[in-house]
Amino acid sequence: MKRYIIVLLVGMLVLPSCSLYKKYESDATVDEKAMGDIVDSQDTTSIGDLNWRDVFTDPLLQQLIDTALAKNTDMRTTQLTIEQAQNSLKAAKWGYAPTFAFAPQATFTYQGGNNSNSVLIPVTASWQLGVFGQTRSQIRKSKSQLAYYQDYRQAVQVSLAANVANIYYALVMLDHELELAKYFEGLYEESYNSTQALYQAGIYTSPAVYQMEASLEEVRIEIVDLENSIIATEASLCLLLAEPPHPIERAKFEDFQMPEQIHIGMPARLLDARPDVRMAERNMEIAYYSTQQARQDFYPNITIGGLVGYTGTVDALDFIAQAVGELTQPIFQGGQLRAQVRNAKKEQEKAELEFVQALYNAGSEVYTYLHDCETAAKKAELIELRVNALKEAFNATSDLMDNGSTTYLEVLTAQESLLSAEFTMVQNQYEMIQSLINLYSSLGGFDTK
Repeated sequence: MKRYIIVLLVGMLVLPSCSLYKKYESDATVDEKAMGDIVDSQDTTSIGDLNWRDVFTDPLLQQLIDTALAKNTDMRTTQLTIEQAQNSLKAAKWGYAPTFAFAPQATFTYQGGNNSNSVLIPVTASWQLGVFGQTRSQIRKSKSQLAYYQDYRQAVQVSLAANVANIYYALVMLDHELELAKYFEGLYEESYNSTQALYQAGIYTSPAVYQMEASLEEVRIEIVDLENSIIATEASLCLLLAEPPHPIERAKFEDFQMPEQIHIGMPARLLDARPDVRMAERNMEIAYYSTQQARQDFYPNITIGGLVGYTGTVDALDFIAQAVGELTQPIFQGGQLRAQVRNAKKEQEKAELEFVQALYNAGSEVYTYLHDCETAAKKAELIELRVNALKEAFNATSDLMDNGSTTYLEVLTAQESLLSAEFTMVQNQYEMIQSLINLYSSLGGFDTK
């Protein structure tokens, strides 16, 4: 009989080991069409592999990104979360060790006129063996959670650096627009003065003077709005730096250089480069170990406990030692354990779907941002031709007005068209820079690990 019991216990230990002790192995694959038709399967290089300092060489921008990474409250909060996960992992590793406690007791009893008292001064110990992998699964799950938060930290870092770069170049763009507006203010003043001179000469009527004056004031209003936008944008950048609002030192708009050629690389790179994709895979890993733990709840918990100390009355204490072995095997819990396993499996399925969606989200971002860069580059050539043509038109109409051979409306129209085209050119250049920043970050750039 004893032999059968031993065989049964050995079988209980060995048989479940295949499923309960197995470490998570990723079978995640990447759809080669995740980024559409923009990827050359032979191209193993990517702009995302470049250090962000080699892509964005402006030293003032580099200093701002370094400041944000060091001081931003979201980054610091994420670091604290990582430290919490590290503490949880350390605690899980202590699951193999026994626990000890000092638990003195004193009892006083009065019954039928008789008094009695006793004391117990023990050191208790308890050790859960975890022979069915409960502790091991918790350790592996804690490691996966720590890796998840480390990937999350990189995701916050990438997003923060990209936001700093976008706002920085928005400030540079606003500076350039302000310069243009002030330059056109001078042109409008010249046109206004010419219109006044022609009015005094009897060539123009008073409405022409008022129209030119109204257009001049409209440009001045634009200047005030731009100055206010600069102040507000500086304040938003200071928020990312965790600093009070203050002026931001920055470079000139024309100093920025786009990379001559942009490489995307193979779609499999997304698994290694994108923190959000890695986080989605970590979720699959965490869900796997949660399912493992749910299955392990079907198996017994074996605990060895005991105490060592003294017991008796205050006047006479006797040494005591006690050892207890306990096995707790779940028998019936109203279907809760089976429901836990089913739900854990459903969480695994959800994690797999979220991983697939994360891949397609990443591919869609790369696809969109790359085409944004290409579109902005194509538009830049056309806009430049338009601006040059409008400059010629403005110069010609200004000369004709000075000679009194054209109307003020033609000059006004030429001025407004040229100003609008110049602003469009600046906006398009900024969109090109913004697309590059977004493309770089979508390929895993801005990683400082």
